[in-house]
Amino acid sequence: MKGKNMPDNILPTTPPPPDKKKKKKKKVSGVAVLMVIILTIVIIVLGERFMFDLNRWFNPAFDQFGSYSYRSSITTMTKTYTQENYEWYRLGIHTAFNIPILLGAFLFYFVMYYHKSWSPKRIIVWPYFIFSIWVTLHVIFETFYLLIKQYETLGIYIVLIVLAVLLTWFAVVAQRKYHEKQERNFLQQ
Repeated sequence: MKGKNMPDNILPTTPPPPDKKKKKKKKVSGVAVLMVIILTIVIIVLGERFMFDLNRWFNPAFDQFGSYSYRSSITTMTKTYTQENYEWYRLGIHTAFNIPILLGAFLFYFVMYYHKSWSPKRIIVWPYFIFSIWVTLHVIFETFYLLIKQYETLGIYIVLIVLAVLLTWFAVVAQRKYHEKQERNFLQQ
């Protein structure tokens, strides 16, 4: 029952191999990548310096336990602090700095990548996103250090459990992304 519009073979066939001669066009210039790398380093150094200064300005125990190079010569102390107080205040100040940075970076990322996907300014997102990850890791490691220092055995268990959960989650997310990419590549062929 062959009709005029019916093909001889209705079974699916394998697609032809991709053309190796086609070159992908560069989406980003080399100069822009270099500038983004330099910008990332500058933002990280600026952020670290600002975190230090925030601790110096707002930590009431800084005069007792902070950096000796910035200790004021005239100290009026009405309360005595411990090293533990200093470290908890420092962690709180750094966390208070980190939360808006992290939220702002995610907001900036989603605005630039989903609402303005046509914009050539999208490359600027990466330095700020990397900076927010850097500050977050700084706070996480500071927290781990404080937990291990303050609670010794319990702190080690807490840190290891948190690391196990995070690494498990990252492995699952990475595998899911890899699987989605493989499916897309398969469907495009």
